[in-house]
Amino acid sequence: MTVLIDLGVERGLPDAETPPSPGSRRVSVRWLAGLFSGLLVLFGLTAAAPPGGALRPTGSLDVPAESTYFVADDVLLVSAALVGRSSTLTAYDLPSGERRWTVPVTIAGRHHAERVGDLLLVAEVDSVGRRTVTAARSARTGEIRWSRPGRVIRVAGSEVGLGVSEVRSVSGAGRRLEGAVEAVDLATGEVRWRLPLSSTAVVQPVPGVPDRVLVVNDNVTAELHDLATGALVGTGELPPADYAQSNPRVVGDRLVLRHPVGQEPTISGYDLPGLSLRWTRPGAGTGEVVRDCAGMACLDGESRVVALDPVTGAEQWSRARPYGWNSIVWSPDILIRPEAYGGRSLLAVADGAELRIIGALPAGVVDCRAGSTALVCRTAPDRLGLWRLRL
Repeated sequence: MTVLIDLGVERGLPDAETPPSPGSRRVSVRWLAGLFSGLLVLFGLTAAAPPGGALRPTGSLDVPAESTYFVADDVLLVSAALVGRSSTLTAYDLPSGERRWTVPVTIAGRHHAERVGDLLLVAEVDSVGRRTVTAARSARTGEIRWSRPGRVIRVAGSEVGLGVSEVRSVSGAGRRLEGAVEAVDLATGEVRWRLPLSSTAVVQPVPGVPDRVLVVNDNVTAELHDLATGALVGTGELPPADYAQSNPRVVGDRLVLRHPVGQEPTISGYDLPGLSLRWTRPGAGTGEVVRDCAGMACLDGESRVVALDPVTGAEQWSRARPYGWNSIVWSPDILIRPEAYGGRSLLAVADGAELRIIGALPAGVVDCRAGSTALVCRTAPDRLGLWRLRL
């Protein structure tokens, strides 16, 4: 087991060792106690990598310096807008880096993609972060199977997605939707049913048996619809809150909502489909995001992560956010700490209440993205590094 202790430059060894004075012994004891506590924490952060290595380099790709890239499961897509030439979208296998296809595309601020079976849902993203057009492309050839305006929200394990239009807002894209919600057959792009929205709303899929759709209107009335038919199966009223795509969050068979009570943040759980209040508890701090982490309702705060049982609201575990560690894009449970190991970046994965070190990356890597089997990072303005990832 390798243990890394980061004490900071201000705690380096003195130039010459001298016996401590009586007045300094109290400080020394406190320093040793802090060091011992740090060791206990870091032992939880530095479990050895699995046999065979959790992180192995598989190669690199030369890409245009102004390109953007994203990962969809086992596919890497690179979007390049070249001066005097048409914009292109190129797909590569992961983790090998073998090129699959290149197709011309319209100029967009950037792109985003998700893998659904043998399709890639590729969305054009504008300058304020809205997904303005979504095209279903063959993951094997890049051929467009269907295309529609707006965003298509995936429903885990379902062949039906939710077609929506995001509101242009200074508070951030994806927070609220307008127009209508349409159930889209992902294989064909056909609309199965349509639900007009009276104003703006938050929409979330509710995976389960059967799959359902939650719609929270701007007057905080909530509706639950059957995904297959659009039929209304439940209604309720929720308290005022900062409603967004991550709030409320459906975890298991509970709707978990972060909302204020007076000046204090509060977390509440509601049953489905009845939307009756089942539990409520104080929030763990400001700025939490509610997400599903292995069946728990996790609150991502600035200083710690707290996991709640979605059925009862009881705290199951908590984890401090170690200084200098940040989640990589789209993967909140994979964290990176730059220049932490002889100039190299350390990579760790959250495992319940602990972080487990899985490897070190070269110095200078930035903008990392993870797929199901690979990690991709920019190692230079015109180069991407590829690593096989086993969590």
